[in-house]
Amino acid sequence: MADIQADRKGISSEHEHIDPPEKPQHLAGVDAETAAYATGPPVEIDKATDRRLFWKVNKRILVCMVGTYFCQALDKGTLGFSSIMGIQEDAGLDSDKYNWLGTILYIGVLVGEYPTNFLAQKLPVAKYLAANVFLWGVVIACSAAATNFPGLMVVRFLLGCFESCVQPIFIQMTSMWYTRKEQPILTSLWNCRGIMAWGTSHYIGHAIKSWQLLFLVLGVATCVWAVFLAWYLPDSPMKAKCFTEDDKRLLVERVRANETGIQNKTFKKYQLVEALTDPIIWLYVLMQVSSTLVLGGLGVFSNIIIKSFGFTTLQTQLLNIAQGAVTSAVMVGGASLSSWTDQTILVMHLWTMQFIWAEGNLLFSVISRNVAGQTKKSTVLAMTFIAWAAGNATAPQIFQSSDAPRYTKGFTAHFCLYGIMNGTLLVTRWLLIRRNKGKTDATSMAVAENGSPEDIGHSGAFLDMTDEENPDFRGFSIH
Repeated sequence: MADIQADRKGISSEHEHIDPPEKPQHLAGVDAETAAYATGPPVEIDKATDRRLFWKVNKRILVCMVGTYFCQALDKGTLGFSSIMGIQEDAGLDSDKYNWLGTILYIGVLVGEYPTNFLAQKLPVAKYLAANVFLWGVVIACSAAATNFPGLMVVRFLLGCFESCVQPIFIQMTSMWYTRKEQPILTSLWNCRGIMAWGTSHYIGHAIKSWQLLFLVLGVATCVWAVFLAWYLPDSPMKAKCFTEDDKRLLVERVRANETGIQNKTFKKYQLVEALTDPIIWLYVLMQVSSTLVLGGLGVFSNIIIKSFGFTTLQTQLLNIAQGAVTSAVMVGGASLSSWTDQTILVMHLWTMQFIWAEGNLLFSVISRNVAGQTKKSTVLAMTFIAWAAGNATAPQIFQSSDAPRYTKGFTAHFCLYGIMNGTLLVTRWLLIRRNKGKTDATSMAVAENGSPEDIGHSGAFLDMTDEENPDFRGFSIH
């Protein structure tokens, strides 16, 4: 793990004790909880200590994120799984009604996205996440009793509302606990699905259908996981009772060079305006729409398309497991390549675009590492995930029953969307490079005028400045 190289004056090892000093005047604008651990001279963390902290964080944070995303991926995918387990016949769903069940989930996400981003900034993030996970587990379990189209529409809408918090909170947690170098791999370890649906599809009964058992099993398991989250997952490095005071100080210090801060519960109107007027943010929005218009349609229809080739239900589930394995390998490989090269956008353009399922998590990492300022980040997350929900809500409508079984029009639309996504990636990279160059030139000019050494001191890392106003912030993923 790389050392944190930000204006270090002291060196900390595992054997030193660090007392959090009082909050000085120059940190008056910093979040109070953060300031208690961010004061004092910057500290250089040696490799052994950094590695120890990284793995301690993984045991708490990564385990919880992977488990939660596992639950979300399975719960969200229940419609696709149940489509080959008899739900269409049992609930009287024709192709158009089935399309709307795919769409209504993301309308729920669309409705819940802005409120959940606002609440995630204000409330203890781990407890808020656990509450939402528990509620969507209840909704999934109740879905077993929904045996007609109106009932399924209601539970799918509620599922979308409660699940809308997951990706924004994960991005917030990743930037809170991990360095920018580590974030691509972390965001790519969220994806896992398919095994439980394959197991429950063996069941054939009369009192309860196999798809109803799927809903019950996943719902109860999700509720149990939510209780575990509330107990095990800390809200922030400063509130983590599982870490010593020394470690809390070092955990805050190791993310100083991110220049994205940790938390700030004060709403700042100018950051909202900056988010709405930043052209790069709107490119992130366009990338979300173009990618989810592809992924949303495939997520709902892939099982039906595969089964239409003549495969049995179990064979279709096995093929999905193989697809998931390939996707996971490409995700981890792409994230590793991104970390090694610092070229996330080029990796997306040249490598993961060919494996579209693996594209989304790298896009999340680009956003998490290149947006700073808590109000701006909350606004950007709301904008991009509203776009994500809108794309996913519209995507199933691209595949119309009149176009079955080849869906020529749908796949032609997908081909065009690939082109839009690629073009947007390249324009985004060019703008980020230009913005970095402007800041570097300004720093060089100041050095020439003042005769001071050219150095990024990260002194404003926790002052809740945006990526545009912070002179030390440099766009990542493009070096």
